[in-house]
Amino acid sequence: MRLSRTKIAALVAVAASAAMVLAGCSGGGGSSSGDKVTLTFANADPSATWAKVIAGFEKANPNITVKQLNIPYAQYTSTINQRMGQGGGGIDLLVVDAGGAVADFAHRGYLADLSDMKADAVKAAVSPDMVSSREVDGKLYALETWTTSQFLYFNKDILAKAGIEAPSPDPTKPWTYEQLTEAATKVKDANAAQYPFLFDQWDSYYQLQMVGVSAGGGDGIDEKGTVTFADAGWQKALTWYHDLFTSGLSPRGITNDKNGALFQTGKSAFIVSGPWGLPVALKGKLNFGIAPAPYFAAGKQATSTDSWSVAVSAKSKQQEAAKKFLRYLTIDATGNAQSAEVAGITPTNEVAFDEYVKAADASVGAASANFGDILEYQLKNNAVHRPAVVGYSLFEPGANQMFSDIRNGADPKSRAEQADTEIQAQIERLK
Repeated sequence: MRLSRTKIAALVAVAASAAMVLAGCSGGGGSSSGDKVTLTFANADPSATWAKVIAGFEKANPNITVKQLNIPYAQYTSTINQRMGQGGGGIDLLVVDAGGAVADFAHRGYLADLSDMKADAVKAAVSPDMVSSREVDGKLYALETWTTSQFLYFNKDILAKAGIEAPSPDPTKPWTYEQLTEAATKVKDANAAQYPFLFDQWDSYYQLQMVGVSAGGGDGIDEKGTVTFADAGWQKALTWYHDLFTSGLSPRGITNDKNGALFQTGKSAFIVSGPWGLPVALKGKLNFGIAPAPYFAAGKQATSTDSWSVAVSAKSKQQEAAKKFLRYLTIDATGNAQSAEVAGITPTNEVAFDEYVKAADASVGAASANFGDILEYQLKNNAVHRPAVVGYSLFEPGANQMFSDIRNGADPKSRAEQADTEIQAQIERLK
């Protein structure tokens, strides 16, 4: 799933510049061979997203040229399946989404084993699980270029109007979902905001996975591919989600592209959003604050994460050069910062990450002073990665449809049982 995001280009540009200094402008080293090599890099982004990092790599490696194959997101998976199924289609590197997307591509024989890069990747990453989450059957198949987490953004003026004490910015002291529900109810009762609470992405497994995990329901699918939305933990999460809309704390009929703007214009007291929520709030010139993502009182802290990773094609005849580019994208601080600059999303390399959060912390003043602390704490302590299971490509859209139906009034228990049966049948046919 591609993440909707507002660019934080200015912040990441600072990170890229600083990372160059801290990394000594290493650039990943030059090409070891005098032979000219052209790599084809398949991705689902506009060409500008990767242009800066490609230029940086080619400058450091003048014998290697990287050519982009930009495929519209909606057609990306089917195009990769077609090309790779017919011999590789000349692709040397490709972006792979988180979780089961890696497993699906690996089991189809599309991805080269990158296990020889694991030690260096773990050493460079903010958290080791950023690397291990891309393993399938004990082998590493991709490296994550960018990452995300979740935050509770709140409008201080609306909370004051409703007589609510703001949540703490301390990453070790998040609110519970119960506290958030109580506060949103006070906002509603005081008529302090049109929309008390918003998720940045309604009906999205990417964002709602953490709710089910915190409630004790796990990922909604186990390692054997058994779908479990009808279990007690997910029933708690889905009932809470259902009740947000029946109680009027959250709106039906609002599409995801509107949620950030509603918070930005002062129409919502709370929104759970990713790092891209920071410039959205800043642009609105709000009196806002940032707190860690909530969790259930009887459960554990859990925050959704992940973004694109990049893999080397198992069918590439230029894997050595392809791995060199992948190393520059992820393990090299300069390259990783450059890769994130245009996308406006958080880099995964620890050096680039540190500079990114310094810039973010300073971007707003007191409101964003703890942004980096929250982000780093959550990535290292309670990040929830999408499950690397076969059949994920069927599981995620089925889960999203279930969430949508429940938001629009379907009974959580019966709809979850239906989802378990229907998604399970689809996965079994795939197997």
